[in-house]
Amino acid sequence: MKQPRRNPRLYRLPGALLLATAVALLPSCGDDTPTDPTALDVRVTYVSTIVGCPDQANECYPMCVHHNTPSGVRVVPLWQADEIHLSTTQTAGRYEGTLAAVPTNTVLRLYMTEPNACCLNACSPPQVTEDILLSGTKLTKVVHDNLPSGIASALEFTLKGDGTIKN
Repeated sequence: MKQPRRNPRLYRLPGALLLATAVALLPSCGDDTPTDPTALDVRVTYVSTIVGCPDQANECYPMCVHHNTPSGVRVVPLWQADEIHLSTTQTAGRYEGTLAAVPTNTVLRLYMTEPNACCLNACSPPQVTEDILLSGTKLTKVVHDNLPSGIASALEFTLKGDGTIKN
């Protein structure tokens, strides 16, 4: 008896299906690129450029200094994080500290206060928005809108997952 002729394409079909299934499942086995962390610690550096004290004779000056000196130089995040107090370094006018668990890939804002700002306007010392570096990058984007009451300006930035700062 003569055997029926077999279609060679039918024999390739199970192999092709197996290969297609393996390729489809490959992405579910994991990605070779690591995912960005959701938060990172960030080094803060501030170098004060306030020279002299032109507002020292102002009647508000003693109260301003009395109010601001105990807190020293502080960074105030405008997201759900505690403010930090920067420590002095051996270099005059240079302060450093670490912001812990800064959210990544999110637009964030912060400002800084320092007692020497009383020398600029003793009755209403300004928030410091200059000469602040995060992870070695100087913050440059100053914003004035959508800030809490009493805050006139802040710095806006994004911490990328690789630790770099985007202004």
